Amino acid sequence: MKNRKKIIIPAIILAFFLVAFGSMSWFIGEQVFISSTQLVTNEETSGVKESFWKTFGIDYDKFKSTYKIEGISVPSSEGDHDIPGDYIYAKGADTKDRDTVILIHGLGGNRYSNYPVAAYFLEKGYNVITYDQRSSGENEAKYTTFGYLESDDAKDLVYYASNLTKGKAIGLWGTSFGGATAGHAISDKTIAAKVKFAVLDCPVSSMKDMVAAEIDKMDIPLPTEYMTWCGSVVNKFKLGFSYGDADVPAAVADTDVPVLVINSKADQLTPYYMGRDIYEAIDSKDKKILSVKDSDHAQVWLNHRELYRKTMDEFISQY
Repeated sequence: MKNRKKIIIPAIILAFFLVAFGSMSWFIGEQVFISSTQLVTNEETSGVKESFWKTFGIDYDKFKSTYKIEGISVPSSEGDHDIPGDYIYAKGADTKDRDTVILIHGLGGNRYSNYPVAAYFLEKGYNVITYDQRSSGENEAKYTTFGYLESDDAKDLVYYASNLTKGKAIGLWGTSFGGATAGHAISDKTIAAKVKFAVLDCPVSSMKDMVAAEIDKMDIPLPTEYMTWCGSVVNKFKLGFSYGDADVPAAVADTDVPVLVINSKADQLTPYYMGRDIYEAIDSKDKKILSVKDSDHAQVWLNHRELYRKTMDEFISQY
């Protein structure tokens, strides 16, 4: 009997500890989940400040008078939301049956954030679709997932564009976590067959690394790796995928889509290694990387506009 008590008491203590540890881990995981999947709101990302247009040298009124802009709303195939966007016709174009590029903004942006790059493609004769990513602008989908679930919206827009064109080229351009969105989209073989090229500007490569970086900023006296693991477990339970599943290099490894990666060694938000990891993971010769030394996050277009345009000209013309 004494020996039995010696066994039972430690077992009870261990069980209590495991339950307490599990409860604490779940609580931490939920906090990480909330903070990492609700990074922006529709209210925070509505409209564009006048300073934005000045920074990028865009006369918004002139832009609207130069190009025909048509509002679109595409039903999501993976959710109960609609995907709002702008369909912009190339100058003088009166049909949607022509080469089309889909532009995907980064975190904190919206469809209008892409207008400066839209101008580049419009000048080249492409029609452009620029849209609001999930939980941004007028897109009412709840979660932000560093491109993973967002890629379903991108796929829907590829289908939308391909149904409007008859064998014309479809391209993807995405910046920051929009680059991750594009990367996950072209991992789908059906989508890859419809996309002629993809440009990933300062792309996010790892949801796990991005979440860990945010945790580090909080200076919480718990191991970052443990807290990230807790968040990944809850994310898997609630949304059906772990942080590891959202790894972009693994997603694009065997894509058939030609990919141009643009990044900067001075980028502190999506560090240089992220774009490099994506580039090196692609098991294809149809890839190129443009790296600069001095631009902040997603500022290569501003700081090296001629080089950026020249590199895109040369890359896209091949396909």
